[in-house]
Amino acid sequence: MRILSAGYLAALIALASPAAAHTGYLKPNLFNTPQRDHVTVEASFTEEMFTPDIVMKADDYHVVTPAGAKVKLPAVTYLRDLAVFEVDLPETGTYRISTGLRTGATRKMALVNGKWEAVREREGAPAGVRVADAQSITRSDVYVSKGPASDKALTPAGVGLEIVPLAHPNRLDAGAALPVRLLLDGKPVAGVTISLQGPKLPDEEDAKAVTVTTDNDGKASIALPQEGTFLLLARHRVEAADGPVAVKSHSATLTFAVGS
Repeated sequence: MRILSAGYLAALIALASPAAAHTGYLKPNLFNTPQRDHVTVEASFTEEMFTPDIVMKADDYHVVTPAGAKVKLPAVTYLRDLAVFEVDLPETGTYRISTGLRTGATRKMALVNGKWEAVREREGAPAGVRVADAQSITRSDVYVSKGPASDKALTPAGVGLEIVPLAHPNRLDAGAALPVRLLLDGKPVAGVTISLQGPKLPDEEDAKAVTVTTDNDGKASIALPQEGTFLLLARHRVEAADGPVAVKSHSATLTFAVGS
């Protein structure tokens, strides 16, 4: 029997069709703290928010400080189901904690009705459609504030697919809405579905899933029905301009908490 490493399995998961795919997330023990000097963060892939299932490995785990500086995390502990690390909070304000861009494995995808879809090994691709190699590129982000929240860490990274909050993600109340902008390499992406996921919400492929679609400026606003911890997920597949693969399969997640 062939044994797959956790890192390789996670890469394959990221390319799976949405109905079968795990979702990557970052979850801190606190989203807001008045004076603590650190938070502890778990990172994993899951099919059920937020139960860790497959460890999330990354080469670029980092923090963007309230001053806007990018600081690489000095130590990450990798367990079988999740990664765990501490983030120091030496100054007041908001920190962005991120996996950075994670480049995963390649697999076959088919262009079906104008959309790239994963080719299932047993079923194969529909007859007559274009088939190409695709590579997964994923990012997971979360924001933590010490004392009064600030805005500098909310500045877009400008690379890969990212969900940029247009309202502060550490100041959200139930019944309000969270406006966001979806960017790919710093440019707005129109017509992409963003789903809201949480422990009591339906999966992204469920007919009752809570979703919005980005407008021509990449913007969307999603209602926050109740308090709790939630995640926004966007997937976007595009043809590669150059390189060894024809298709890039991007996904981005943003975890946040909603107060009462």
